[in-house]
Amino acid sequence: MSKAIDPRGYIQLSGPDSSKFLQGQVTCDMDQLTTEQSIRGAQCTPKGRIIFLFEASCDSAGNIVLETHSSVTEIAIASLKKYAVFFKTEISEIGAPANHQPPSDLERLRTGSADITAETSDLFIPQMINLDAQGYISFKKGCYTGQEIIARAHYRGAVKRRMHHLQIAASQIPKLGSEILGAEGRAIGTVASAAQVDAATVELLAVLADKSSDCTEIELDGQLFAVTHLSLPYEIPTGP
Repeated sequence: MSKAIDPRGYIQLSGPDSSKFLQGQVTCDMDQLTTEQSIRGAQCTPKGRIIFLFEASCDSAGNIVLETHSSVTEIAIASLKKYAVFFKTEISEIGAPANHQPPSDLERLRTGSADITAETSDLFIPQMINLDAQGYISFKKGCYTGQEIIARAHYRGAVKRRMHHLQIAASQIPKLGSEILGAEGRAIGTVASAAQVDAATVELLAVLADKSSDCTEIELDGQLFAVTHLSLPYEIPTGP
């Protein structure tokens, strides 16, 4: 029997500047990370687009481990290393922690949290996938890459697309990053996350334009689907 592929990837940063380096790169406040308390965040491009999401933990030796989606691990390491040349930090991929059991795609989706994968890296600003509702962003910390765009969207209410939880009758999962069309054939959103519930049902986390957030029918890959809107376990922010 072949060994199951871990859906999660693990990146270790070691060295005295690791936390300082990340503080200038990611959306969360690295000063909140302790050996007892993990934190969640994102690294973004200068245009505020998410490169990868992570949950950061710290061991007793001061090493920081970022858990992310396995498909984006190489992209994440390359992006971090591009900015790390002036810091005393070593960045490498490591194996999974012992006895670590990550949630299934459906379990994660139902928490209202969409992974960023190789297909969706560089597609969304954080607020589009509701990271501001899930504790991924500190609006009080100093500057970091992409911070100006993210802060502007927050304080000026410029987020016109938000992620919603949908259910459709489908036998196959749509590709992540797929364009969603409305009933009139116009693009209204993007698939951020998808999981099979049973042989005839799929749940989606879909980033939809505000004016189409109450859609009753969507088109994916040339097929029309009736939409059932499901609730998210948090409130979508409506202002700063």
